[in-house]
Amino acid sequence: MSYIDDGKSFMEKAAGYGSILGLSTIYELMDKLHNPQDDLAIIHVAGTNGKGSVTCFLSSILMKAGYKVGVYTSPAVFSEFERYRINGNNISQEDYYTLVNKIAQCSQHMTNHPTIFEVETALAYLYFARQQVDFAIIEVGMGGAEDATNIMKSSLCSIFTSIGRDHMQFLGNTLKEIASVKAGIMRQDCQAVSIWQEESVKSVLRQKAEEIGSNLTFATKDKLEILSLTPISYNYGKYKQVSVNMMGTYQVDNSILVLEVVEALKGQGIVIPDSCVYEGIATAKWPGRMECISTEPLVYMDGAHNYPAACRLLETIERNFTNKSITYIIGILGDKERMKMLEILLPKASDIITITPQNARGYNCKSLAEDIKSLGYEAYGADSISEAYEEALNKGNDIILAFGSLSYLKDFAEVVGK
Repeated sequence: MSYIDDGKSFMEKAAGYGSILGLSTIYELMDKLHNPQDDLAIIHVAGTNGKGSVTCFLSSILMKAGYKVGVYTSPAVFSEFERYRINGNNISQEDYYTLVNKIAQCSQHMTNHPTIFEVETALAYLYFARQQVDFAIIEVGMGGAEDATNIMKSSLCSIFTSIGRDHMQFLGNTLKEIASVKAGIMRQDCQAVSIWQEESVKSVLRQKAEEIGSNLTFATKDKLEILSLTPISYNYGKYKQVSVNMMGTYQVDNSILVLEVVEALKGQGIVIPDSCVYEGIATAKWPGRMECISTEPLVYMDGAHNYPAACRLLETIERNFTNKSITYIIGILGDKERMKMLEILLPKASDIITITPQNARGYNCKSLAEDIKSLGYEAYGADSISEAYEEALNKGNDIILAFGSLSYLKDFAEVVGK
């Protein structure tokens, strides 16, 4: 059996341990790996929606400024290797499985076997340390305080994207409870930056920052002047005519948060020329987020997988697709607030097709179609992504929009590209 087969076998075993909150196992694993996270300049990103886009904007800026930037994100959309990138390049298969086997050796002598996310997180820290990146931008998997990524002694910056209701079975039923968990990534005497939040969330973040002595700043809408939303252009404070090429009104918020992070990093002596800020934001691309994957026919896909993201998707539809007929292809996970998502998004659809994501938590397409019918709309449950796309083409509407769980977008893009 080759080292690749060995690595795949180990990852399959780790996947069987599910998702377990708590840091004791990851601390033990990192100790056996000699704590590579302590050798990194870490920028830690938490929040409900927008983490991937914020990471994309920030890494683009830092790369334009000449730095070597490691990025760890989840989930993967097109390839497992894309979760570990340095200056935009995915980890190689050789490096990936070499590190997996290193972690497997350490796991043999542990009290508890690490979960799949703990292995993946350890791999990210080990890879970035070995490659001696200048910055490691680490996206929280879920929550914050007890997320496996939250094991660094200090960070350059703790970033908070918009915080809303998601993963309530793990994080709590109220915004305050959810925010309290996410606030756990802050570090004493370290910088923290947040987008504007609901007042209950702001109060939780402020309280946590005061308790531990973290310097917390918020982006403010008072500094924002929208110039255009198609395409996106705005003024924010000293930054004038900022251009964003990624579609989605929510990218205004995400890119503004990054502008505040840049100022926080500059305050720590990190050199980032303004020209690199403008260019980095303008050229940033993030797959699976309001991404146009075909022009004839016009097909978009977006990872709007929970209610807060659905609200932002609605804004984008209303702004960019006025007077356009749209066929929805929807695939979601069973633990999301699907009825609330459907209630706000269905009125914009001309036709609706449902699919079942290939995920352990995937919600059955036939059940989703029945939910949609209960709200007074017609829907067709397709047995495969290929069938869903064929049905969408037959509808003949102006736009096909696939959204929901990121877990099916790779397969959808492949079907469209055939």
